[in-house]
Amino acid sequence: MEDHGLDNSGVRNMRIPTWLKSCSFALAGLMLTLPVPGESAGTLKKWVDENGTVHYGDRIPPRYARERIETLNEQGLVIERKEAAKTPEQIAEERRQAARAAEEKRRREQAERRDRVLLDTFTNEDEMIMTRNGKIEAVEAVIRVTNERIKKIRERQAGLKKRAAALERAGKPIPDKLARRIAEAERQIRSNLEYIRQRRHDQELIRQKFQADIERFRELKAAQADEEVTPTP
Repeated sequence: MEDHGLDNSGVRNMRIPTWLKSCSFALAGLMLTLPVPGESAGTLKKWVDENGTVHYGDRIPPRYARERIETLNEQGLVIERKEAAKTPEQIAEERRQAARAAEEKRRREQAERRDRVLLDTFTNEDEMIMTRNGKIEAVEAVIRVTNERIKKIRERQAGLKKRAAALERAGKPIPDKLARRIAEAERQIRSNLEYIRQRRHDQELIRQKFQADIERFRELKAAQADEEVTPTP
């Protein structure tokens, strides 16, 4: 029978040249020596466990994946460093520090704006004193008007009380409407007296503010004078 190069399954037998077999074996050996994708050849990972023991290895155990990890090259030099994941306490502290820094910056900028307004508004202390006195006098005028109002309310209340006293002497009951008017007058007097107390407090705040502004104005002017006499290098 003529041999057509078929095996028992009917598939043609093909003879592979020797040189092709050698190339295949060499290629397979080369692939085995190549690093796994995602890993660098000749590097080690370094990490520290919860007991402070230093470990080295090709892979990081999952339980230490969030710890500080260093990658070393063949010479033992650090070529990459991944810091440990921050704890909730560390994150909270960083937020507090950031908030404090932001508040300090806000206050510093606010103070700088006040200084600019102070220097742009006044040229000397006399102007500041005149402005202060004007503001205090404006509040004083409001207080005088309020005192006049209190005086009128008291006069009206005195008349109401006189009527009530006359009724009592006559043995007659005091009408509810009259009693309510007397009580309302008393409430208005107390309310206006409280208003005056608040305005007096406003006057004191004005004095304190301008005193602080005057002192700051002196400091700024002194600093400007020093800059003018200091020679430029």
